[in-house]
Amino acid sequence: MSNALSVCHGAFGRVTVYKLDRPMRTHAHREGHLTYLLSGPPAVVTICDVPHVVNETRGVAINPWQPHSFCPSPGNQGSVFLVAYLCERWLDRDQHGRGSLRFGANTIEVGTTIRSIAVSLAHVLVTHASCRIVERYLNQLFDASFDASWSKDRRPATLSACRTSIDFRVRKSLHLLQDGCSQGLELDAIARHVGLSRPHFFKLFRENTGVTPALYANTMRIERALERLMDPQISVSDIGFELGFSSQSHFTHFFSAHVGVAPNLYRTIARVVVE
Repeated sequence: MSNALSVCHGAFGRVTVYKLDRPMRTHAHREGHLTYLLSGPPAVVTICDVPHVVNETRGVAINPWQPHSFCPSPGNQGSVFLVAYLCERWLDRDQHGRGSLRFGANTIEVGTTIRSIAVSLAHVLVTHASCRIVERYLNQLFDASFDASWSKDRRPATLSACRTSIDFRVRKSLHLLQDGCSQGLELDAIARHVGLSRPHFFKLFRENTGVTPALYANTMRIERALERLMDPQISVSDIGFELGFSSQSHFTHFFSAHVGVAPNLYRTIARVVVE
């Protein structure tokens, strides 16, 4: 059974150590995303329909809004992964002119340096080190991963949501999806609200953002769920109902398929670190 060994939230985003033996459905994040294998059999992360093996010599870097899924090796009883979700606004503080959070390639070759940093970061996470120490190793991991992603091919990876101008109807729908993720808004209703037919809305939305409306809506629901789970005063069942799920079991299934572990377990393990 998939398990969370450490979950750490902070100004950087979140960084986790997961033991995963179950697949995760296609999803996306507004953060940059790094995944490295710490121990166990390899897995496959499919990014924008392209499969990438994650093993001891290869990790993956995923740009914001790139759709991806996770599949463990057949019969895998649980491999341990370091998974980081990095906020662009945190990286902006110390980018040294590197610009936006965009990796040059999705596959990252794991050499001695990246391996050492990843293992060290996992260690400080599971031993509940301070925010300063976590951020130090996280900065090192990002720097090494960023450089590795651009080392061989200077052409950027296929990017999602990279348009500088978004159709006003899509912009309106984005606000509706963000505000309505806790109200269970139907996508057909949003299409009507912005004055488009369902087929035209789906086509225009994907052309402008790189993802489908359903995937974007699911991302908003997961973000809200992660935020609410950090408040111990709110029950998991209430969070599920807030997000439009008819039962806690439906919410648990949805959360596990997108995050990798059940919401109750996530809440038990997760901690917030501050400077």
